[in-house]
Amino acid sequence: QRNEIAAVAIVGCTNAGKSSLLSRLTGAGVLVEDALFATLDPTTRRSEAADGRIYTLTDTVGFVRHLPHDLIEAFRSTLEESVLADLLVHIVDGSDADPQGQIRAVRTVLSEIGAADIAEQLVINKIDRAEPDALTVLRTQYPDAVYVSARTGEGLDALRERIEQRLPRPAVEVAALVPYDRGDLLNKIHTGGEIISLEHTGDGTEVVARVNQGLAGELAPYAR
Repeated sequence: QRNEIAAVAIVGCTNAGKSSLLSRLTGAGVLVEDALFATLDPTTRRSEAADGRIYTLTDTVGFVRHLPHDLIEAFRSTLEESVLADLLVHIVDGSDADPQGQIRAVRTVLSEIGAADIAEQLVINKIDRAEPDALTVLRTQYPDAVYVSARTGEGLDALRERIEQRLPRPAVEVAALVPYDRGDLLNKIHTGGEIISLEHTGDGTEVVARVNQGLAGELAPYAR
């Protein structure tokens, strides 16, 4: 939050494949276990968009249908990763007998913890195991969802692209001539901003970019 790095939280019912997807998306080894509450502590991994922007991906505790209110209270500190996210990647087990029930259950819990208004990207996982007819129904009901298999890798490139498209864009557009001895500022633009144009000149690096408010202040002395 201090560095205004975008945060993405992976949510979904237990065994929907959240940990497997986090591992696939970031190349990081995380616990993957077919068990209730296999993930009890949020696992956060650094990820990088195609344009160089850095964001975090966090796996959260699996939601359970009809979760008692006192249990929601007990897990609130773990679930708050969802409340603080810029984007929720909602993973659904497409091979489950009732994927629509999964979706309703997760959205109910999100509403109860105050995360109902956060942007959500629905992801139907385990398409390699799902019945073709059931997938056809899901594609009709949820045309904006991304359909993937964490096991085979199918659809993961499309998911990465969709996540990057939906990351919040930095608010301030700046044009600056950054001296060569301020490479730290260029690095900050690469990791936290969105570069529109960049050219190396005899006097420094000419850059036009979208950045957060704090970085815009640091670049102000070099503004063009």
